[in-house]
Amino acid sequence: MMTTLNRHHKQTMPAPVLDPEQLWFVPDPKLRTKAAAQDAIRIADWILAGKEGTEPDEQALFIGLHTCAYRAARKEGKRPIPQEERFEWARRWQRIREYIVEKNMGLVYSMIARFGSRNVDEDDMLSDALFALARAVDRFNPWRGYRFSTYACNVIARALMRRGKQESHYRKRFPVQHDVSFERPDRSPDDQTELYVERLHRALEQNLGELTELESRILAQRFPAQREDRLTFQEIGDAIGLSKERVRQIQNIALGKLRGALAEDPALK
Repeated sequence: MMTTLNRHHKQTMPAPVLDPEQLWFVPDPKLRTKAAAQDAIRIADWILAGKEGTEPDEQALFIGLHTCAYRAARKEGKRPIPQEERFEWARRWQRIREYIVEKNMGLVYSMIARFGSRNVDEDDMLSDALFALARAVDRFNPWRGYRFSTYACNVIARALMRRGKQESHYRKRFPVQHDVSFERPDRSPDDQTELYVERLHRALEQNLGELTELESRILAQRFPAQREDRLTFQEIGDAIGLSKERVRQIQNIALGKLRGALAEDPALK
């Protein structure tokens, strides 16, 4: 299973709608200090510059992440906070977040090897595990005294086991010879695919999944309005300086975010 998972491994897109005031952080007093702000800026600049020099430790990375969220979402006091300043802190938060996710990708494959189910499609397992990792990064409290890997492994394992149980329950209710998809003859498979791509494109345009700029760009190039404009993982990776596997991982994270939005789309029900 792991061998298969590892093997999978020009245009400018508008920035997605990211509401700085909605970023989550632990309200620790240390976040308000000037030193914390300087450290967060230093970490974000270090990532942007290509990660040259000494790497910040795990605690510093997460404190920087929470500091950026606090600075982006904090309420105005005596001094009005310009919107551009909030967005700049949100961009730093996003940069640090993406770095932490990438740094901990090994946990995803480790948990799939331990808790993955043979009943679940490998792409679905990878998507669920990546989404769980991203969620763990967003909700990790660096002041509780335990390592992020411990927390993230727990979140990913629960997501994989939950998906395995759901798939097992579905298969018991709907055996292959009685698959409910066979009871919907009103659309051909091609029509269903076209409809899904159309609604996915709508979700992308309205950013219903609250995607990052990079996630939006990759999905827009993987699922464009015109099929002939679709780019491969390799083509996208060459254009933005990432490996084919990394582009695929980002796509799966973004698709996981969109699943919830698409599940509520009446056109797909």
